[in-house]
Amino acid sequence: LNRAGRQPTLKPLQARELVLAASAVTAVFGAALLGLHHWAESSGVKEAVSDTVPGFWGTLPSAWDHPEPNYLVSNGIGEFWSVLTTVPIAGTLLTYQGFKYQYSAKILRIYLLTCGMYSLAFTAHLTLQKVVFSTTVTAVMTNALLTFAEFSPVVHRLLESVALRGSIVFAAEALLIFTVATLPYALPANGGVWTLFIVQAPGVFLATAFAAVLTWTAKRRQEKDTYSLVMLAGSLLSSAMVLSYIECNIGFEIASSDFWGFPWIHIAIHVLEQMGIYIFGVGVAALHEMLLMKPPREGAEVRWIGYCVPFLHCPHAPGVELLDAGNDASPVSAAASEATSVLGQVSDSSTEEQRGGPIERQRSQSQLSEGSPKSDGHPTLSRRRRDKTPGAIAPMKQAEPQEPPH
Repeated sequence: LNRAGRQPTLKPLQARELVLAASAVTAVFGAALLGLHHWAESSGVKEAVSDTVPGFWGTLPSAWDHPEPNYLVSNGIGEFWSVLTTVPIAGTLLTYQGFKYQYSAKILRIYLLTCGMYSLAFTAHLTLQKVVFSTTVTAVMTNALLTFAEFSPVVHRLLESVALRGSIVFAAEALLIFTVATLPYALPANGGVWTLFIVQAPGVFLATAFAAVLTWTAKRRQEKDTYSLVMLAGSLLSSAMVLSYIECNIGFEIASSDFWGFPWIHIAIHVLEQMGIYIFGVGVAALHEMLLMKPPREGAEVRWIGYCVPFLHCPHAPGVELLDAGNDASPVSAAASEATSVLGQVSDSSTEEQRGGPIERQRSQSQLSEGSPKSDGHPTLSRRRRDKTPGAIAPMKQAEPQEPPH
């Protein structure tokens, strides 16, 4: 409860919510694939695809071709299994949580860009269009650079400089665009796959190393929870990069039409990336809402569903500040503070009046009987308030004995 008596309004995330969100986005993209499949079948394109046949979308041969037989499952879907594993499930789950818990605009931008980059990857594997592939890689790395621009000061205080961070991001973005536009076509073979590895791997390995150092040096529980999440995400993404290097070297050699051309290495890469990006998104939210935001979100904590799916639970909407029962100096909202002060004064006054009532009546009777208007024998209510122990009653002065009249 906060000091105004408000109950938590945001409930913990449930497994069924994640299932429904993932099912919804899968149904939407699945329906699109089904429609494309029937469209391709009705168009009469049934020829076998090879290096000399452009395929349904007219994009083959392509420097961005991956080690998966093209158009094997459907005449309208270039790389069927790669398309299925780029449905933006991770981005959808993150975006749902972002709106549910009312995360800041910084976090929502990253989540929405994650949905966008996965939608581009879905389209790229579907059509093998080189412009879409180039845009996909650029979007992936731009998301990483956006995260760097917003949260890199936690690594070193030098990065608190906006000018320095902006210069790094600008230079990296320019180099990224140049590399994506030229490298796939300059390499002798499999240029697109090698470009993906060269562009992504260094940043992933470096970010994972920084996360490990921050986890090791963290002192507070909130810091450990946050940095350990980012390190776990980095470990998953680093594993994907190792598999990507293996795929670059032997992926095309072991590609086969067996089991409908299932490319197990590339699918493992996609699964690890979806898991890593989801956990990374939760870690970034925890970093901002628990560590960087001033004041931090009250009651925010990292929780897990079934010991395997993390999420950042925020029981209260942004701006709600609570009173910590063990710390009277905790911040409270101005309205709650004022209301509490007024209630406290009324309560103190009522208590003092109850304590002082009988004595005041006794004192009044004594003054009437003695005919003396003095009131110095007992502290007034205002004097008791100024006393170091409010509500305490000073001892009564002993009345001086009067001599009997002669």
